[in-house]
Amino acid sequence: MRSTVAEINISALHNNIHILRAQAPNTALMAMVKANAYGHSMVDCAREMENEVDFFGVAVMYEGVTLRLAKITKPIVVMMPPDIYDAEKFCECDLQMVACSLDLLRDFNQEAKKQNVVLKAHLYIDTGMRRDGIEPHEAVGFMNACTEFTNISIIGVCTHFATADDSDTNFAMEQLAKFTHAVDSLHNAGYTFQYIHAANSGAVFHHPSAHFTMIRPGLSLYGIAPANKPNTGLQPVLSLKTRINALRRIQPGESVSYGRRFIAAQATTIATIPIGYGDGYSRILTGKAHCILHGKRFPIVGTICMDECMIDVGNEPVDLGDDVVLIGSQGKETISVNELADRIGTITYDVTTMITARVPRIMVYK
Repeated sequence: MRSTVAEINISALHNNIHILRAQAPNTALMAMVKANAYGHSMVDCAREMENEVDFFGVAVMYEGVTLRLAKITKPIVVMMPPDIYDAEKFCECDLQMVACSLDLLRDFNQEAKKQNVVLKAHLYIDTGMRRDGIEPHEAVGFMNACTEFTNISIIGVCTHFATADDSDTNFAMEQLAKFTHAVDSLHNAGYTFQYIHAANSGAVFHHPSAHFTMIRPGLSLYGIAPANKPNTGLQPVLSLKTRINALRRIQPGESVSYGRRFIAAQATTIATIPIGYGDGYSRILTGKAHCILHGKRFPIVGTICMDECMIDVGNEPVDLGDDVVLIGSQGKETISVNELADRIGTITYDVTTMITARVPRIMVYK
């Protein structure tokens, strides 16, 4: 086992499901586990959550097939429009699709007939993301056209917010109004849906009127609250940890790492840790990052390498094998995903999903 690991706190995961359920107590919950559960280990997290959620949401067919191979039996919705060549696997693995192309539905219906199954689908309405889905005014006509697809059952209708966690709620309210009007038009035309869903993590907390009959939380499941929503009770699930694997004393004027970006002003001790941008610890953090060692913060110095980076520990008495925290807590100090995102000018999603597969995910229960 590598000394560099991502610890996944299962107790925190269960706590977060409880918090989300409390936010929308009368709805179904689709747990988004796409992109390796936002870097948290899709299969492991799905196994832990399966008895507490109603659906799993993924982005691409491959992720859904991976969950089925791992014996996950809950319904799985692939939230990106599928490829034309995906129909066979969708049918074999009982994956649910988003419906926003009549041509695709026609092909998938033919495959479903061939396999003697009924595929379930969710009508996807584009209310402002301008990414996937049909126009709101096309919804009734689209459903009318779908009546020819005898082996496809459209059980849900959905949309996706572009600004659900922004303090300016105008655009989110505009999207919500468009979606509600489209759903009402569908109902007036005689179409009903078991699942109506729009609320991502931001909307779960900021827009209760968007909860409908199912919510789709993503990063909030893993303890990272939406913007502008402190004190949610969510607990971070992921900690990124490693251990010192080399020590050296350097003198004033000596440099550290590629490009000599750090030059010592006085004698100091440099500790090397086995994590770098090849593990998803971004090179953009060069000159900006800290770690926690002995319950204290120390700067990461020099250019972050592919496989290693260095800490200036000054005169702190450290040893090989000492624990180092890159994300998480030690003693009274904490480095959050939000902090790293702010330091490199990105979003929290980017920080966790960039942690690569060569970093083992270790499930911990505490």
